[in-house]
Amino acid sequence: MVGRFFAGLGNILVTILKAIAWILLHVLQLVLNVTKIFLLLFGLVGRVFLAFVRAGTP
Repeated sequence: MVGRFFAGLGNILVTILKAIAWILLHVLQLVLNVTKIFLLLFGLVGRVFLAFVRAGTP
């Protein structure tokens, strides 16, 4: 009886840890995707800025 209780408790703890790991991985993926978009936009703005600087210099 006590062994079954601890086995069930272990399964619950493993499920909770898996859920926490899943959430952390998805948060990390979200942060990396936002960073990628930010860097792409930064590069686009940099290219446009450099194009205007080159056009304005003789």
